[in-house]
Amino acid sequence: MTDSRLKNYKPYDFSASCSFYLGAIIVTLIVQGIAGVVAAALESSAPGIAENADFNAAFMIAFQVANAGFIVLFSYVKKRKFSFTYIREKGTDNGLNAMCFIVPVVGAVLLMAAMYLPTVWFGYLNVAIGIPEDAGSISTDTASSVVMLVIASVFLAPLFEETIYRGVLFNGLKENGSPVKAVMLSSLAFMLMHMSPLQVVFQFALGVTAAYLALNSGRLLPSVLLHATANALALVMQMTAFGDVLLSWQVWLTENIAAAVFITLGLFVVGFAALYILIPLSFGKGLPFGKKKEDKIEAESEKPVAAPTDIVAVKDETMAELYKKEGRVKYIIAIGISLAVFIFNLLFMSTYILGGAA
Repeated sequence: MTDSRLKNYKPYDFSASCSFYLGAIIVTLIVQGIAGVVAAALESSAPGIAENADFNAAFMIAFQVANAGFIVLFSYVKKRKFSFTYIREKGTDNGLNAMCFIVPVVGAVLLMAAMYLPTVWFGYLNVAIGIPEDAGSISTDTASSVVMLVIASVFLAPLFEETIYRGVLFNGLKENGSPVKAVMLSSLAFMLMHMSPLQVVFQFALGVTAAYLALNSGRLLPSVLLHATANALALVMQMTAFGDVLLSWQVWLTENIAAAVFITLGLFVVGFAALYILIPLSFGKGLPFGKKKEDKIEAESEKPVAAPTDIVAVKDETMAELYKKEGRVKYIIAIGISLAVFIFNLLFMSTYILGGAA
């Protein structure tokens, strides 16, 4: 898109980003619905198609292609442009540096270390309520399924999902509240978008870390690299002998509960403490223990002085508040839809709740 065309486009603000998020959830449901219809239509000629590795991997790619199309189409129709950048730090001339590549990789390793055991224990909880241990997982029975899975999860998903949830949504939410609130709400949206009971713990942690990285780096590429590295590590754990080593550790931990609790809490606290300090320091933001008093005073002094009240100003303020309210409603609707599907999936997967699938 040319610069002259972009001049007529408004940046994504809070309300527009919430509308964008709602649209992304609708696209997610449409693609899932199409996958279900196609699987049902092919079941008679290809029994077990819904569990076929190539079929599921192909639909993962289709889902990300749909995300890409939605991003472009929505922005074109609504005449909106991104209020963030991928490479250059926003508001500066700072381009990419070594930290933009090192921190995402180190951050992904720390994240996986911190969240591996909590994810394992949460998996045991799911099994306890009757959800099969391998529910929702995609097998890698064929070379083609492995290739497609890598393309979808390591290349496409990090780019397009980060654009939606850390780019448009997070930056839009940040306009209408504190950065902490924006991090949490965008991570909640990202978690529920997966609509899978087995993924909620790790996906929320990934969302928080990626948003925190985007906030401190001032650009989106490091978050994309973090997401890609985390997904790549997950595939390595699934498809190599390293996964067997971790499984043996799980067995040992279940037999040594006291040590398991200590190790789980230790890795969780140390991992996230390291992320909390490492990320802002790596991008020159200083220790993340709140603003200094003088910084707060300076920030307060930079706030615009309110203009004298008049009828036009009051009308504009009222319209702006209604516009924001519309955004809040759309965010709540999108969260509600995602939560409803999540609960349905939970009930459907469980063999103990409402007589779910065996």
